Amino acid sequence: CRTASRSDMNQANKIPVHIAGHHHADLVEVGEHETVESLAVLLIAAGKFGDAKVEEIFLFEEDAEEELPRHHKLQHGKRHHAHRCREVEVRFVHVDQEAKHAFRPAATIRKLLKWAKDHFKVDQSGKFELRLDGPDPEPLPLDAHIGSYVVSRDCKITLVFAPSCRIEG
Repeated sequence: CRTASRSDMNQANKIPVHIAGHHHADLVEVGEHETVESLAVLLIAAGKFGDAKVEEIFLFEEDAEEELPRHHKLQHGKRHHAHRCREVEVRFVHVDQEAKHAFRPAATIRKLLKWAKDHFKVDQSGKFELRLDGPDPEPLPLDAHIGSYVVSRDCKITLVFAPSCRIEG
């Protein structure tokens, strides 16, 4: 297998793989019999995980609760996430409340937003968003994976849960 450029997106033998620190998926060319382990080897060789060892890289299908076993054959048509963290501890801040919950790195922001709405008991039809905690934060895209924003090895992140602030005019 090898990494592919964005111009090769339409080829059927490529799968999207999200990685820590990359907010967009890399397209990775995979053979018919490629496994989770062979993908980890490729990603390390491509410099995506620094000095990581193969056994330190975990692969998940989007929004899945379990990591894929090392011998698992990769499937086309699914979005994947490769990460050093098996789970990410997310700290949610909402007004004067806080909550923590663990998610897999392949959990979408959409899934985290639903969890936050349930936990903080806000109107489910209300317009809310999640933002990184920091200066001038932008709303996180709903289809992004939380692991894409977690680059620290402590596998933790803080998000602000707030009503959407869209200026119309």
